[in-house]
Amino acid sequence: MNRRDLLKAGALAGAAAAASHLPGLGAIRAARAALPGAVEAGGWRESRNLIFLVLDGTGYEDMAAASLFSRRVLGRPLLLERVLSAGQYGSMDPQSLTAVVTDSAAATSAWATGRRVVNGALSQLPDGRDLTTILQLARDQGRATGLVTSTRMTHATPAGWVARVAARGMEEEIAEQYLAFRPDVLLGGGRGPFEAETRSDGRDLVAEFREAGYDVIHDEEGLEAATGDRLLGLFTDRDLHLPYEVDRRFQNAPSPSLTTMTTKALQHLGDRDGGFVLQVEAGRIDHANHRSDLGAALWDWIAADEALDVILTFMEIQNDTILIVAADHDTGGGAVYGFGPGYRASTPAFETLGGVRASHEWLFREVIVPGVSPENIQDAVQEYLGVMVPDSNAEIMARVVAGERGNREVQRGHPNAHASQPGNTLAKLITISPDGSPDRPNVSFSTSHHTAGLVPVAVLGPSVAPGSLGFLENTEIFHIMCAALGVRFENPGMTEAEALEVAGGGRGA
Repeated sequence: MNRRDLLKAGALAGAAAAASHLPGLGAIRAARAALPGAVEAGGWRESRNLIFLVLDGTGYEDMAAASLFSRRVLGRPLLLERVLSAGQYGSMDPQSLTAVVTDSAAATSAWATGRRVVNGALSQLPDGRDLTTILQLARDQGRATGLVTSTRMTHATPAGWVARVAARGMEEEIAEQYLAFRPDVLLGGGRGPFEAETRSDGRDLVAEFREAGYDVIHDEEGLEAATGDRLLGLFTDRDLHLPYEVDRRFQNAPSPSLTTMTTKALQHLGDRDGGFVLQVEAGRIDHANHRSDLGAALWDWIAADEALDVILTFMEIQNDTILIVAADHDTGGGAVYGFGPGYRASTPAFETLGGVRASHEWLFREVIVPGVSPENIQDAVQEYLGVMVPDSNAEIMARVVAGERGNREVQRGHPNAHASQPGNTLAKLITISPDGSPDRPNVSFSTSHHTAGLVPVAVLGPSVAPGSLGFLENTEIFHIMCAALGVRFENPGMTEAEALEVAGGGRGA
């Protein structure tokens, strides 16, 4: 039975039960011990396959919240906790070339190329030089390549592993570069940059992908049935991301799960003779944190952990696979803080998150719309988020939803968010109790933007000796991947001073 048959026969069945494969990590340790030859301290040998799981826009405080949520609400530990213990684990500095706070474009480029670029750019230096990405190196070796994301397919994190553009917003060009590069698997959202009806040039990239041998897929049923050599899955219209996991799970928002897409990608790539490199991105954690929506962020954490279960199961089947798990940056600066006598009130407050059944995005699009009464707001928040908001907060929320922005009374949340993101104001009115009662999460977000906080990174595989990665720059991940692929490569680089000189001395992007 070949590897694809093993996967199709049900080795990945039941992956959503994330705790069920915890003993598999012991099998990984045993496989590592059985490998011939010594592994140098802190190093590893070339592997057949490389999988990179991205937790976008999340940091250590988020990881703590996700662990608490998984244990206290779902009754199981995160698989990620075991990965951190079984492999090599460290803290990563996520700066970009010209800013102490990175965006996702610069962050993914640092991983993909080993060089820092300016915020907004994808695998391209400020002077216009294109950089060679890890997927290019893998393809040159004869390995298959794939990108899976819960964002739109042309969003920054997956795009930076293929595309080289000056600005991440050049998503039509990114779609064209995907076609030129021809990854074996592309699964995500956002048909707009591919379809003639929505592209500025009227070019029908969907038809061109089909002509290039791709199965083009638009729903979960089509994904399950696809058997072609190459897959292009675009599961949402226009520039839409896939729905938040909480909305997919509880509001029947149509979309394959991250687990389903990861399973299909591994089924498709797992029997390739030359091995493969696959990036899987849990991208909507970042979006939820931008909106101060911890409930949505936590359910997307769970979606990522369930995809991790699929990956670990695959690694039991193919013990010549290296896994990297990393966050690109923190978003929002959210924290579960202590309050009440002995901080004990923080526990029941946090556990109210167990009542979340929708994202703020879905709730304020589908239910709480302009013109809704304060009473209906209270009912909707109770039904979908599991908490009550007091009369005074509901009245202010009605005014914010109706479009009022300038009055100081409605300016809650973050000073840097009111003009462009009233969702942060609404989130604070829902989340923070006005009298300090533990009747709602009482989770504090410091901003609606990215932060400079260190983020976690882990490497796991049968040839990876357990230990510490220590403190590393985001660019070092590229060299870890090169070692896993058995290649040596250095891209050209620029210093911060050189980049600022090209930019005319400014400290913008």
